[in-house]
Amino acid sequence: MAILHGNTGGYAMRFATLQVFILVALSPVAAGAEVSTAVERARSGAFEESGEVRCSQEVGQSPGTCDANVARSGASAAVVVSFPNGFARTLTFSDRAFLRGNPTMSGVGTDTDWHRSDGVYHIRVDDQRFEIPETLIFKD
Repeated sequence: MAILHGNTGGYAMRFATLQVFILVALSPVAAGAEVSTAVERARSGAFEESGEVRCSQEVGQSPGTCDANVARSGASAAVVVSFPNGFARTLTFSDRAFLRGNPTMSGVGTDTDWHRSDGVYHIRVDDQRFEIPETLIFKD
């Protein structure tokens, strides 16, 4: 049996620092798992919310109306936006940030720009534009 003598506070501090490091290192993994789960739920048609959003499929096209279906997992969501012609794009979000659109024949989904203004996400993915209310994506 070992008997500790002297200052054991250094050990406790190192252990606490290690715990914080592990939690921070695992956070992106947990967020990534939530995004993956939300995308899988969307692929299987397990949606929690549906609504209409403003959208345009081509550059210079006036915004129209698209159907949007939302699958959630924790702090992440996958929103499947369907244009009137049947084309659909999945947009992924985590911790209230837009991440990307899925790859399609019209682009790989990483050429993006977005901002949130007055509770609406304004998103560009490749040539497509989306205006999605935050309350549709994150129900709280």
